[in-house]
Amino acid sequence: MKDSNLKIYLASGDDGQRKVLQANLELLTHQVELSTPSPAVMIRRCQENPPDIAVVGTRFQEDDCFRLLNELSELNVCPAVAVLEHQDVDRSHRLMADQVMGVLVQPVNDRDLRTAIYLARRRFDQSKLMKQRISELKETLGHNDDEPIDDESEEASP
Repeated sequence: MKDSNLKIYLASGDDGQRKVLQANLELLTHQVELSTPSPAVMIRRCQENPPDIAVVGTRFQEDDCFRLLNELSELNVCPAVAVLEHQDVDRSHRLMADQVMGVLVQPVNDRDLRTAIYLARRRFDQSKLMKQRISELKETLGHNDDEPIDDESEEASP
């Protein structure tokens, strides 16, 4: 898994936060192909052409960062890293259940982002593999539905 030169989409309602995050991402040699204050733009672009990773900040004018993160989770097209503020930490526990792959708390630096991106991508890939394996197992079990599973009847026969 190559962790440099990734295509990154970045969304934050705070211009200062967005600029700092973008500078740190570019310091890691990633390509920030989208930097937007709009959750709707982020969702649309992720649907059209998913990035290698989505980075989501805070302070959106008309939306909540958690709603954006939940929508990205439902799309399930790319790993996501949330960059939250201290007051949001208590609400962040539910993000892990919603498949948000990484959570950082402000202030962050390039090392924090590097680690979060690596772990988010790895967790996303593992999640996809598990879902694929579950589908395979369900399919296998579905083909054997015609055969009854009754361990007791085999033991009772002479």
